[in-house]
Amino acid sequence: MDESRVKTYVEMVGKETFVTFYEQLADLGQSEQVVAEFIASELGCTYENALGFRVKPARRIIQAGQSRAAMLLISDSTRLPRHIVESAARIAQSLQGAGNP
Repeated sequence: MDESRVKTYVEMVGKETFVTFYEQLADLGQSEQVVAEFIASELGCTYENALGFRVKPARRIIQAGQSRAAMLLISDSTRLPRHIVESAARIAQSLQGAGNP
């Protein structure tokens, strides 16, 4: 997956959503449906929105081994709340050397 595709998917998911729910999204032992139900209830969006526009593109990033690239992209944001940017940077640091470029 190239950098522009990562950026497109991150924007689709939502940068804050990707960081906030990264643990659930990255747990491939949980089905997409279970994660979508959780995210829908947390965000107050529909299940269909959570599944199609948040979980599926996020899982594509994760399965392509591009989580670190996505977190680095997010950590460069100047428009997000500071705690989200800092969380993204911490997650990117933890993913370094974990099979994520």
